Amino acid sequence: MMQRLSAEKLLAVWEEHWRQPPLRQGLALLAAANPEEHPETLLGLSMGTFNARLLTLYAWCFGATFTAVTTCTGCGELIETTLNAANLCASHSDPPPWLEVVDDAGVVRFRSPTLGDLIVAGEATTLDAASQTILARCLETPTRSLPPATLAAVTGAMEQADPLAAIELDGACPHCAQPWSAALDVAAFVWRQVHQWAQRTLQEIHLLARAYGWSEDAILRLSPGRRQAYLQMIYG
Repeated sequence: MMQRLSAEKLLAVWEEHWRQPPLRQGLALLAAANPEEHPETLLGLSMGTFNARLLTLYAWCFGATFTAVTTCTGCGELIETTLNAANLCASHSDPPPWLEVVDDAGVVRFRSPTLGDLIVAGEATTLDAASQTILARCLETPTRSLPPATLAAVTGAMEQADPLAAIELDGACPHCAQPWSAALDVAAFVWRQVHQWAQRTLQEIHLLARAYGWSEDAILRLSPGRRQAYLQMIYG
């Protein structure tokens, strides 16, 4: 069962993994929040389940509501969209173990891509090589190539079975009304918030330690409210 992360634990995860790629950073966060779950089990999570767990952890740490920012391709203005992590995850369920497509090429059995698949594919040097890596790992019987129509059907079935694997945001620009769409990279977004929190927390530790002589552990054990109250006293 997933557990909430203390400030001490979250800071330790940030310190150890801040140089790693986003998917491995997300894996590290989930490993810390699921200490009884074997890392191989986490690598076997579908990408939708991985994203759902990360968003849940984000809500526990920072609150359910967050703002996503993109740039309008029409006018160049920034667009802010307010989202709710709980709402994004509300309809998620694990995809079935196996999926299949039946067409003129026969029966093709495959599974939804997992976190482990995406981490391995991330080591590829081109997008095409990454796609081929994912396909080879997900097909029950690997094949060199599939007809374009079959490949499109397989990709579509994967997306339908695990919709939270790739979150697309869309709307109309409030400045010029041009339609826009953007992908939400959950792992990168969550880690960015963790990084910003860690930087703020270290600054608070520095100020409180210098003012009161407290240790880092003692400061981290303070509730956020009490910590802010002491900081206000320092600022006057």
